[in-house]
Order: sequence, then structure tokens, then C-alpha cells
Amino acid sequence: MPPAADDPSEEAVDDVARRLDDALERVAHGAAVSVPSILLQRGLTVVFTAVLTNGIGAAPYGLFALARRIQRFLARIVLGFRNGLSRFLPTADQEERNALATFASLLLLGVATVFGVGLFLAAPRITSIAGQTGRFETLLQVFALGMPASVWLFTVTEVLRGIEEVAPLNLTMRLVYPAAQLVVGVVGAFVVGDIAFVAGGVLAVMGLTGVGAAVWIVRARGFRPRLRGPRLPALRRRYLDYTIPLFLGGIATTTQRLGFYPLIAVFLSGVAGGVFAVGVLVSQLVRLPLMAINQFIPPVAAALNEEGHEDALSRLYHVTSRLVLVGVVAAAVPVVVYRETVMAAFGPTFTEYAPLLTLFVLAQIAACAAGSVGILLRMTDHQQALLVTNVAITTVLAVVAIPLTVEFGLAGVVWTYLLMLTLNNGIEVAVLYHLEGLQPFTKRHSYPLLAALPFGVVALVARALAPGVLGAVVGTLLGLAAFAATLKTLGFTPVERRLASTLAERYGELLPGR
Repeated sequence: MPPAADDPSEEAVDDVARRLDDALERVAHGAAVSVPSILLQRGLTVVFTAVLTNGIGAAPYGLFALARRIQRFLARIVLGFRNGLSRFLPTADQEERNALATFASLLLLGVATVFGVGLFLAAPRITSIAGQTGRFETLLQVFALGMPASVWLFTVTEVLRGIEEVAPLNLTMRLVYPAAQLVVGVVGAFVVGDIAFVAGGVLAVMGLTGVGAAVWIVRARGFRPRLRGPRLPALRRRYLDYTIPLFLGGIATTTQRLGFYPLIAVFLSGVAGGVFAVGVLVSQLVRLPLMAINQFIPPVAAALNEEGHEDALSRLYHVTSRLVLVGVVAAAVPVVVYRETVMAAFGPTFTEYAPLLTLFVLAQIAACAAGSVGILLRMTDHQQALLVTNVAITTVLAVVAIPLTVEFGLAGVVWTYLLMLTLNNGIEVAVLYHLEGLQPFTKRHSYPLLAALPFGVVALVARALAPGVLGAVVGTLLGLAAFAATLKTLGFTPVERRLASTLAERYGELLPGR
């Protein structure tokens, strides 16, 4: 006997489906708008890097990359305090939003200033330990002075993410900042001829871009500074209770992500630092689908968790992680097959290290296979578990990283990088499943891996018939067609088809004549 129309179980299923569709549309809209802008940002960043490596040279760029990564190491730790914005802004009223944005901005700028002063004072000692020249010390001091400017930009953009302002976020981070950075790079490399000028110019651009975005938030969304109010002490305590574990955990997480640069500075050369930076930069193009999905997963997941919609959150995780894997695999195949052609864009020094690019790409696949696992741990208020997990992983890496680097050089560093991302995401998936019963995998996660086989065959044949850029372009296009045809044959879920239909209708209205 069929269930009645008002059957509570059927209504519950319909409610989950509605919430899932709404959440998916919001996340997918953010991703759809973000993909072109992230591609543009990454493209501009790659060009910026190529300008420096070809205009100033591999060794000076290596010093620039090392100094910048050391500053970014500290900045990422500071930015642990910003994560409360995307957690609390989505469900806050306007007065609470004003107070949260004000408190978080002051907190982040204050901590950034302290860290910047510390780095400035430590620059001579770091230079001595690394056995580098005075140029490296100057670069470190420039980046130290610019610490508040870089943190400010990422604070403002986190406010934009928390209130789901898709277009302004992408305009700020994906267009204005990287375009201005590229201009600074061209002037610094070909007009001034000074890498320190580039460092100072990049930091100035970050600060000014952040100021411009903040002005827009004040004018368009009515944000106002708010320091006093009856509920503010409790709000600040809640914010600190949430973010302090993330700040402490950020030390471990940042050591995992950027601790390789101090390691390279001590044991290897400036050229090795440049090669590692380029390898990470290129391989992170593979990460684009996860970056796009992650643009607005935090506020959407936070709202679902806050309102108790566990089933919708679980299904959202399944669908988004599967979509991420499709995109990641599609991007990974051509980068691996045409790795020599890709690395040649940065000069002959980098081409000889092309085999290492495969390891960088495998590391990104490992990082993306579980989707937004770290974000979901934060948005379900398990930041303490995330702290313990990251400390444990960092401890393991600290034990193995130095011996691998001493024994195998740059290859040892890259193997450690692969190990780190694999361990990190594997353990986080286990922790999330234990605490919330959430896990990303279904049998459909194998489909993009199967579809990668014909893609790889087509790409290899094209490389054999037409080496170089032409073969890479043709092989990638034909391979993508084979990849898409295989996925179509394997089939899509009703949720995926419904999402595609909704997005097609939404963006189809923007076309002329519709």
C-alpha cells in the first residue's frame, strides 16, 4: 500500500531533498562563478611567477619565494582567528555581524603586527641559519613589515565569504589583487630590476585591495564598527572559544603546508626553493574544483549544522566530494602527461625537475579526494579534534622530513609533501566519521578514476604524435571529450541532473534573447 501524501516519513524525505537542492544550488552557484575567476587568478599568478623567473632569474626568485613563504607561514597561523567569521556570520543579525567583523579585524591586525615585528627582528638570525645573503634578509624584513597588510586582505574577504557575496569576493581576490600583483611584477622585473621592489609592491597592493573591499562592505551592506553593547562580551568569548583551538591548530596545519620552505632554506638551495614553489603553484591548478566548491561550503554547512539538518549535510558532502573528484581527475591527467611542457614555461632550470611534478599532482589528488573534510570538522564545531589531529600529523612529519631531505634532497621534500597531504586527509576523514557519522565516499567515486583511463591513453597518443604545446592542447581537448563520454556512459544521479538543470536555467536567463 503506497504511503499517504501526508506520511511524516515522506515529508521528512522531501524536506531533506529540498534542503539538499537549496544547499547544492548555493554552493554550486558560488563554484560556478568562482571557477572562471579562480582560473583567471591562477593564470595571472602563473604569469607573475614566469615573469619573475624569466626576468630576474631562478635564484633571485627562489629567495623571493622562500622569504614570502616564511611570511605566509606566520600569516596563516594568524589567520586561524578569521575562521569564526564564516562560522558565525551566516546566522547572525546585522548588529552581531557588525560586532563580529569589528572584533575579528582588530584581533587579526593586532596579532599580525606582533608576528610581523617578531619576523623583522628575527630576520638576521634566520638569514644566518639558512646561510643566505643580505638580499634574503632584506626580503624577509620587507615581508615582515607587510604582515598586517596581507592579513587584512584575507580578513576582509572572509567577511565577504561569510555573508555569501560571491561577485565581490571573486572580484577582490581573483581579479583586482592578482592583476595588480602582475603589474608590480612586470615593473619590478623589467623596469626597476629589483626583487625587493616586487616584494614591497605586492604587499602594498594587498593592503590597498583590502581597503577597497572594506569600503564596499560598509557602503553596500551597511556594516559599521561596533565595539560596545550588552551582548558583545558573550559574543567575543564565543568567538575566541571557537577560534583559539583553530589558531593553535593553525601552527600544526601551517607547518604541514609551508614548513617545507624553512627546511629547504636550511638544507637546500634557493633554486630548490623556487622549484618547490613552482611545483606547488602548478599542481594547485589541479585543486581548482575543491577551491571552487569551498568558496561557500563554510556558511552553507554552518547553517545546516546550526539548524540540525544532519541528513541534508551528509548528502551535500557526498555530492560535492564526488563532483570535486571529477574535476580534480580531469585536471590532473594532462598536467602529468605534459609535465615537461608545463615546466618549460618557467625556464630550462625548471624543466629538469619535471618528473617531480607527478608527485605534486598526486599530493593534490590525495588532498581533494575527501572533499571539504577540514571545513566540515570546523563547521560542526570539532575544532579541538582538528587541533589534536593536526598536531599528531605534524609530529610524524617532523620525524621523517629532515632525514628524507638530507638523504634525497628536493625529491625527499616532495615525497614528504605527498605523505603529509595523504595522512592529513585520511585521518581527518576517520575523525569526522567517528564524531559526526559523515564520510564522503560512495561507489560513484570510482567513476572519474575509470574515466581517467581513456583520457590518459588519448593524451599519451597525442604527445607521441605531436610533441610540444600543440600536442598538449589537442591531446587535452580530445582527452576531455573521452573523459566526458565515459562519465556519461556510467551515468549521473537524479540529484546531479537536477542540479545541472537548475544551473542551466539560472545562467541561461543571462544569455541574450532569453
